[in-house]
Amino acid sequence: MFRKYLFHLRYKELHPVRVIFTIYTIGFLYGTKNHIQDIIRDGLGGYLYVPLPVNIYWTSLTVLDPLVVILLIYFPFWGMSLAIFIMASDITVNSAVTLYYFLQTGMFANGRLGLQIAFGLFVFLTVPFAWKRIARVQREEAKLPSG
Repeated sequence: MFRKYLFHLRYKELHPVRVIFTIYTIGFLYGTKNHIQDIIRDGLGGYLYVPLPVNIYWTSLTVLDPLVVILLIYFPFWGMSLAIFIMASDITVNSAVTLYYFLQTGMFANGRLGLQIAFGLFVFLTVPFAWKRIARVQREEAKLPSG
């Protein structure tokens, strides 16, 4: 179980990964908070101003965003993979919706898109580093004699 590596500080090569995962956690829990607030304010599936598939996708992020955090602790490769999928798809969907509404109204209506793109770039650029560090620690641990 990866959790024992992540929280055992003798694995110094994981210190940068801990920082990276902390930033991921903050970002994905911030997204979770936003989606929960939207559900409280507008109800489940309350994004009625967008097509149904976008509405379902945005609502599903209420579960998927915190799932990333849980997976990072227990199954980091799955967590990092889901993080990349979410950020790539969310940036794509939000950019398309923002562009559509800009073309319809002439107004740029998504003030958080820049922050989301910045966080997405951080995820895209740091996952390969974290992936390699975790894989190295797990390989080295597998080589150690048990007992």
